[in-house]
Amino acid sequence: MLNLGEIFIILGFIIILLESIFPGLYFPALGIALVIYGIFLIIFPNLAFFTAIIAGVLTIIILNRLVYSSKDKYLVGAERLIGKVGKAIDDFKEGYGKIKIGNEIWHATSEDKEIKKGDKVKVIGFEGVHLIVKKVD
Repeated sequence: MLNLGEIFIILGFIIILLESIFPGLYFPALGIALVIYGIFLIIFPNLAFFTAIIAGVLTIIILNRLVYSSKDKYLVGAERLIGKVGKAIDDFKEGYGKIKIGNEIWHATSEDKEIKKGDKVKVIGFEGVHLIVKKVD
């Protein structure tokens, strides 16, 4: 039978695993705290309240140093393409077409009516998974 410390450790790892399924850094703090608390409960079972405080403080320190200290903003998806230049891979019809940026093909919209296959376009925004582009001369 598992003791309370082992249960907390297993539960902590399950919660941390949830972060890989639902990313967003919402679960690691609780998961890390439970793992640390479980370890302290195994080593010092008579000092449960004190070890809970230590687990909380260690979790705050770990997260501040390793996770939240990054000042960089990482862009993903269409947002990372704003300002990039690509090439139209077909003629735009009624403001809609496809463009290629690097090795990726994206659906795009534009107010420019005269975008033809091979024209250079610059990404100026996005709407969902569609890029908003303008023709580059």
